[in-house]
Amino acid sequence: MTLGIIGIVAAITIPGLIANYQKKVLISQFKKSYSNLSNALNLVQAENGIVYECYNTGFGNYHLEECNMFFEDYLKKINIIKECTGWKNNCHPKYKTKSEVLAAGGEVNNSACSFDIDSYTTYYTLSDGSLLVLQNNTNIQHMVFPLVDVNGMKGPNKWGYDLYMLTFHRNNEEQNVILSNNVCAMKEKGGMYIKDVLAE
Repeated sequence: MTLGIIGIVAAITIPGLIANYQKKVLISQFKKSYSNLSNALNLVQAENGIVYECYNTGFGNYHLEECNMFFEDYLKKINIIKECTGWKNNCHPKYKTKSEVLAAGGEVNNSACSFDIDSYTTYYTLSDGSLLVLQNNTNIQHMVFPLVDVNGMKGPNKWGYDLYMLTFHRNNEEQNVILSNNVCAMKEKGGMYIKDVLAE
């Protein structure tokens, strides 16, 4: 009987402990990815001497005229080990669309953001195992909203868990560009926004 009780208690508590541990691992991985990508951004701005005109200052206020030059420099600052283009070549996970996320009880912080996953066509695998995902050059407006998957092909491949949309954002002309997701963000049920992850 005692063993039976212990087994029941273990069956109840162990899944919660595992889920909590996995959450902490993903949070740690995101913070590392965020730090690496932010450091590269700061280095590009410092070396250039002035801020590249490639950022968003709020809902719909884009500065895009220097995006191609910016990304040419930015990608040199992160340690890319593999580049993959196209949606159907099996080098990246399958992610949910916005409509799929909302239908399953998820959230967005800006209903105008489309999250057209099929338009994210360039996937960069970084040395830490994360994926930096960019939209193609024909949609420069959305290039300022890259995705980061902190553990690449590994699961759960869910918004707000290991997958986040970033924003190259500038609050005003007196500040440098920073990485945030205050303009566009999405999370699946039970997930977190970046500001909450960074506060953990």
